[in-house]
Amino acid sequence: MELRRYRDLLASVRHDNSFHSITELVQPNDLEVRNVAKVLMEHSDFISACQEFVNSFTTYRREIGDYWTTPAEILSEQHGDCDDKAILLVSLLRNKIPADKVFCAFGYWSNNGKKEGHMWVVMEGEGEADRIIEATAGPGDTIRGHYTLEALFNDTYAFAYPSGIMNFNLLPIAWEKSPAT
Repeated sequence: MELRRYRDLLASVRHDNSFHSITELVQPNDLEVRNVAKVLMEHSDFISACQEFVNSFTTYRREIGDYWTTPAEILSEQHGDCDDKAILLVSLLRNKIPADKVFCAFGYWSNNGKKEGHMWVVMEGEGEADRIIEATAGPGDTIRGHYTLEALFNDTYAFAYPSGIMNFNLLPIAWEKSPAT
């Protein structure tokens, strides 16, 4: 199966029974996000500093149902689950890293026979391999388990496998065809 690019993906993740743009959740230009990113850019390892900030500033809180927060919401509430932390982390990283190099990724995480929906961060890595950054852990923590990608996005891009569209109840927004001239 082929990973397809869409103009956007809509998901029902805001507890109002409506579908919302997932690309609009990543907000690198939010004033608070920009201010935090500006401070974190002073560190020699910007990526690790962002991951450590998200890990130490926000507490992990499992939720009933699925509600994906905006960066302002998680900064205000200082808690969230994997999707909230990944969205905040990518929003911070996008202040220095180009859109084609860092994404929120979601799909499944499995470990010791347990499989659950999960969101993490994917960046361009060394060579052909992507770099996985776990938004629910610190930069020195060992990544365990197996990640199965279904879709990825940021403020500019949205990609999904057909299985991701179906398994996560997404509404893909295709590119409009340009009229013939």
